[in-house]
Amino acid sequence: MRKFLTSWLTAGLLIGLVAAPVTARIKPCADFQSTNADGTQLSRAAFFGEDGTVAGQFFLGADSCKNVTYTLVVVDDEGDTAVLASSSVKGGSGDPFVIIEVSGVTSSDGDVCAFVTSSQKKKALDVAPSEGCVTLLDDGSTPAGGKGF
Repeated sequence: MRKFLTSWLTAGLLIGLVAAPVTARIKPCADFQSTNADGTQLSRAAFFGEDGTVAGQFFLGADSCKNVTYTLVVVDDEGDTAVLASSSVKGGSGDPFVIIEVSGVTSSDGDVCAFVTSSQKKKALDVAPSEGCVTLLDDGSTPAGGKGF
């Protein structure tokens, strides 16, 4: 009888885990935040074509986790699959944001498109923006004044 009950309890727990929505499993430290409660834009990035750099500051739902990798990816135009450049940083700074800079970016038309990901053990946890990428113009903006994610 004990074995029978244990089997049913185990099966019930597994079914509950499988039925849980995937979004509930995202760690707050891996969850990118676009705006705060009053709608102020938080996460931003900018493209500096003269020196070939894309720089950004990306806010999270909690302090960054040391076992999570945050990656800024730059493509030429939205819909492109060829990566122009990317850069990753490990979390664990104790801050609720990560700063990522990508160098070596060139653009023939004066703009690039970027997105940022969080991952753990090569498994994607979150991406911002949630669809596509953000077009960044070579307009000399600072990341604080750049485009929102």
